[in-house]
Parts: sequence; C-alpha cells; structure tokens
Amino acid sequence: MSYSRRWLLRGVGASACGAVVAGCLSGDPSTGNGNGTGNTNNTDGTNDTDENGDDPGDTDDHSIDGRLHNESDSERTFEVTILEGEEVVADDEATVEAGETKTLPAFGRPGQPRTFDVTVEETTATETLAFDVEATPEKKDGHVDITYTAEGALEIAFTPRKDESESGVVVDEPPYEVSEPACSDGERDPLWLCANMDGEPSLTFSQVETPSSILLEEGLAYESRNAEMEFYGTVLTSEDDLERVDRDPNDDVADLIEETDLENEAILVVQTGWGSGTVTPHLKRIEERDNGTDIHAFGCYRRPCEGTDDITFRTVLARFERPSALKSATVSLTVDADTRATFDASGEVVGAAQNR
Repeated sequence: MSYSRRWLLRGVGASACGAVVAGCLSGDPSTGNGNGTGNTNNTDGTNDTDENGDDPGDTDDHSIDGRLHNESDSERTFEVTILEGEEVVADDEATVEAGETKTLPAFGRPGQPRTFDVTVEETTATETLAFDVEATPEKKDGHVDITYTAEGALEIAFTPRKDESESGVVVDEPPYEVSEPACSDGERDPLWLCANMDGEPSLTFSQVETPSSILLEEGLAYESRNAEMEFYGTVLTSEDDLERVDRDPNDDVADLIEETDLENEAILVVQTGWGSGTVTPHLKRIEERDNGTDIHAFGCYRRPCEGTDDITFRTVLARFERPSALKSATVSLTVDADTRATFDASGEVVGAAQNR
C-alpha cells in the first residue's frame, strides 16, 4: 500500500498558507511551519489561532482518523477532498492494494462536521458527516470509513469509537444493516444475523458448530462464569495442540481434525456463552491481516425461531488456510441485531458485563 503525500487535516483560519486550500497539505512536519503536525508559529514566538482559540496547524486534537478500504480485486486510487462548508480543508489521494485497508490520520474532531467528496476510478460519492460524539482524552473518537466495494460502489460512513470493557471484549453495533425476519410457521433463516455481512475477502475454511465444549481442560467453565457474555478463542497449529480437543463425543469434530493438514492449515476454536444450546457461533469469513501475521474471523450467532431453555456454552471450530507467518487471531461475532463482540483468540476467557 502507498499514498502520494502526507495527509494533514487543518482547522479553518489563518495559517502559514493563509486560507487553507488544496495543495497546502505536505511539508516537513518537524519544522513547525504550518505544513506538518507542529504548531504554526509567528515570528514573535506566539501561535496563530482560529476563532475557537485552537491552533490550526496542530492536529493532536484531531481524534478522528480515516480508513480507506479496497474490497475489489485490484489496486485502486482514492481521491478524497474534505470540505468545511464550501472551503476545502484537505485534498489528496492514496493508493490501496486489493483487499487491503489504509489508515490516514487526522480527518477531524467531534462536533466538527466535514463533507467528503471521494472518487475511485469512475465512481464518485459525497457524504457530510457530523461527528456527533463526545471527545475522549487520549483516545481515538472514531473513523471515517471510505469503502470501495467488490461491486465497484463507494460507501462513506462514520464509525464511532468502540466501547471496550476492562475484561477484553469490545462491544459495538454491527457495521452493516441487520433486520430480524419474522418466524413463518416456526421457521426462518437461522443465520439472519449474518445475512448482510460481507463474505469476502476470506481465506478458505471449513467449520463445525456444536453446543458443547470439546476442549479437554480449558476454555469456558460453567462453574466459574462471571459475565452474561463470555468468550474464549485459541488457534491450534501443531499435533500437540490437537491433543487439547476431545474428539470422542462428536464425529464431525473428529473428522475436521483428522483431515487437517498442519503444514498448510490451522484450526480456530471459538467458544461463547451463555444461553441456549440451539444458539451457536457461525463464521462467514476469515481475513488475513498484517502481512499474514494475524487473522480476523467474522461471524454471527445462529438464531433459529425455536430454542431450548438450557444454559450452556457453544463452540465453532474452523479449519482454515494458514498464513505462513501466523502469530495471532481476532474474532468478531454479531450476537444480536444491536450488538457485536470483538475479542482476541488468545487462550484467555474474556467477558462482557451486559448482554444486550
């Protein structure tokens, strides 16, 4: 991935370039000349400020970053113009490889509306975003997500900062539309939570779902549960790892493990709790991230119309095409129409205090 120049989103007001216009974006960030992240200094040692008392050359308080997502099968160049009202405050372009994401810093701050004009190839889109969130000191307050889809469409949306519990689960809303279908004669697609979730790009994988633990001496334990939502994930990469799984009670699990080629494949184990055994986790895609050192699995709960009233844990095993440099894994599960949970498959039980 590459981009043509250093991005800088400037405030509106006086600067070393006068009124902020397209082209006044690059420069030496160490000089403090208004073209980098240093202060915009007058010759008398004081700082220029805008009408709000803010230094327009200092982007430290711009806590909203941008993300350019290229979901197509070839390299794409994003041309992005950012405006406040009719005034251009940033104008540049970035090239993103197929299936990858490029993060660009300093798109704005809470309460500072911006309009985004974006062009990729022959496709254009315009969206005004209000950034209607509270500023949180020393944290990112969100991202502008600009997505060029596999179908050649452009989507622009603001994604607020996720709420992260101390126990290691990030809880937010699904980043796609979810509609719960009615049960007709007691039936519906049990994977309705995944219906509008992207299935690509994905590594090749196979999965088995079961309302049981299957792990011998690790994972969720009913007697020690301390949250309504608890999660556990781990990755099996060796013959020794496979011995951690109880294959006897489940033929499908045994078959998946025995058919695994550990030279080229690995197994992701995800456990979730607590609730009916008719609700099981299901994966829709597994993405390779960070040049193959990390995978990110995306899925949802299988929720049929009818369910049992038991309380148990649920498990999914996924045998996937193994990146050569694999070191870590992350899992995101949509658990209901309003809630997505994201956690690391680190071999540790993590929990969220509230099940929405």
